[in-house]
Amino acid sequence: MTSGTPSKNTDSVAGDITWRDGNVPFSPHFGDVYFSPKDGLAEARYVFLDGNNLPAAWQTRDNFTIGETGFGTGLNFLAAWQCWARDPKRSKRLHFVTVEKYPLSRDDMICAHQSWPELSDFSHQLVDIWPKETVLPGAHRFILGDGAISLTVLIGDATDCFGDYDGTVDCWFLDGFTPSRNADMWQPKLFDALASASNDDGATLATFSSARIARDGLKDAGFTVSKRRGFNHKRDMIIATLPAKTPSEVGLKIADEPWFVLPKARPPRSVAVIGAGMAGAACAQALLQRGCDVDLFEKNTHTASAASGNAVAMLEPYLTVDNAIMGRFYEAGFRFSHHMIKRLAEAGLVDADFCGVLSMVTDPRTQERQNGLMARLPDKPDLVKALNRDEASAAFGLPLPAGGLFYPNAGWVNPPSFVNAMSDGITIHLSKEIVTISDDTSGKVLTSRDGAQHGPFDAVIIAGATETGQLSQTAWLSAHMQPVRGQISTFPQSLVRDVHGQDHIHCVLSHTGYITPARKGVHVFGATFARDDTQTDLRESDHAVNIAQLAGVLPDMAKMLSPGDLGGRAALRTVTTDHLPIVGPAPDYDAFLSAYPDLDKGKNYARYFNAPYHKDVYICTGFGARGLIAAPLAAEILASEICAMPLPLEKQLMHAIHPARFIIRGLKRRQITA
Repeated sequence: MTSGTPSKNTDSVAGDITWRDGNVPFSPHFGDVYFSPKDGLAEARYVFLDGNNLPAAWQTRDNFTIGETGFGTGLNFLAAWQCWARDPKRSKRLHFVTVEKYPLSRDDMICAHQSWPELSDFSHQLVDIWPKETVLPGAHRFILGDGAISLTVLIGDATDCFGDYDGTVDCWFLDGFTPSRNADMWQPKLFDALASASNDDGATLATFSSARIARDGLKDAGFTVSKRRGFNHKRDMIIATLPAKTPSEVGLKIADEPWFVLPKARPPRSVAVIGAGMAGAACAQALLQRGCDVDLFEKNTHTASAASGNAVAMLEPYLTVDNAIMGRFYEAGFRFSHHMIKRLAEAGLVDADFCGVLSMVTDPRTQERQNGLMARLPDKPDLVKALNRDEASAAFGLPLPAGGLFYPNAGWVNPPSFVNAMSDGITIHLSKEIVTISDDTSGKVLTSRDGAQHGPFDAVIIAGATETGQLSQTAWLSAHMQPVRGQISTFPQSLVRDVHGQDHIHCVLSHTGYITPARKGVHVFGATFARDDTQTDLRESDHAVNIAQLAGVLPDMAKMLSPGDLGGRAALRTVTTDHLPIVGPAPDYDAFLSAYPDLDKGKNYARYFNAPYHKDVYICTGFGARGLIAAPLAAEILASEICAMPLPLEKQLMHAIHPARFIIRGLKRRQITA
């Protein structure tokens, strides 16, 4: 077991811990230990595994999902994972969805895990993926066990988190501090949320408690409750079952927003992905991890032919002052990408450097934003810290005109290497521009411009911007997407030495543009942002724009650059009208208009049918300049939707990126009519 240094907390505020008996964490706020110092693991196995009839319940299943109301040290997860791994009849995949309001630090988790040496093989893997930095609120998706284990940690209040989560939970670990010490959690709203997030085929539940508030609350939520002998000295504990819904009950289930209800998925055997850029490759890899046969179609002669072909891209978090929808989505995206890229980079499969990103103050507006961000995230130097001009210059390696915010876990990535790593093991069809998607009796058939037919496939993902606008199922989205030309410029590393006497830039600098540390002796800077320009020729005029941007931060360097002497590359990005990507099933546009013609009148949602879609067609596009921090998470979302697995995001964020959002807004605002 890797040694850890426990936190030295002195204040008795929620989330702080002290230590008892060496490695047993104690919460001063709740006045209780996280687990029994003598037999915490045995108790977890007795209460939660035996109480939910595990391992028998997951045997012969493709997917099995466990939900939990208090992650704590991760003990219950580790116990379940070990049990699953040892079971030769186990399900193909295990999903664990848990909530934690006050997450432990990585060091505290390491220290706590020293109590269970027999779990060390699994503990090492959990600790390796657990963030070293502050764990922000929201959903955190981790992939473990060679892709067979998904861990989704919802940071926040249990009732709020599960109330905003579309789940298909098969069994529940109702854990957390005892009702007498944490009464706020053990409330009817929580039990209702657990019932709502349960599988339509029924669910089981187990908890160490036998308190009346738990028994009555579970009964009122629809569970059948009984008592079982408690562990060790405890007299009783609760086990419960939620009966399967009848077909009529499933049919009568009314969603608050039926236009965002996802189609009932049938896990596919074969999937076609159109577009071999970052989004398409990420989708292909996420599906491959789930056991699907994937074919990747690219209209050009090589993969990563658009913006994904740039030599360097910034891996920078997108944090917002108000923590609104957009910021929450891209925060989640950065977390997922960062973990994925770091794992691949450590394996030597992706060229990346986590050198940090310095976001420099360039005007009063950026200063105000940075002040607001530091007010939202004070005392979080592991995530972001404010630097004055001298500190910023030292961090960057060259004199700068102003300070800014430094993101120590950010950096740069070579996108082609990332695309190649994600495409490994995928059947790739180059120079195949797909012009139609049609149906036959066996599934989806793709026709390429050369007249060849491909398939049939069980499902199709459209992950190319051009194809989204040209294919009949998604052509209506052209009104909500815009091509943006971006040109980057390059110059040799030796020029920095000629101007400044040394040749090392330590981190990425983000200003009105950006400049990266040298990769293979070359610095990248830029980039232009030209809307509705679809040409990708290299232009001296665009080099001049990039030089002018650079002159604002490195004037001596900019003076030495001539547009005619610079290298570079131009590519197209696709942005959406609301700056969020388009991820989800493909709406049937005409059927949507017919289904929801009078949304502007504010009638009750119960009057409407669930959303109509083009069967087994999905969309993943519109990432703009943020593909690196958004496309991998979008792929994880789609793969989870297609394969009927737990989703990696809250319901609110899923709705924000749903393709149908543009239709619904248009109908509500009377901008479109049936």
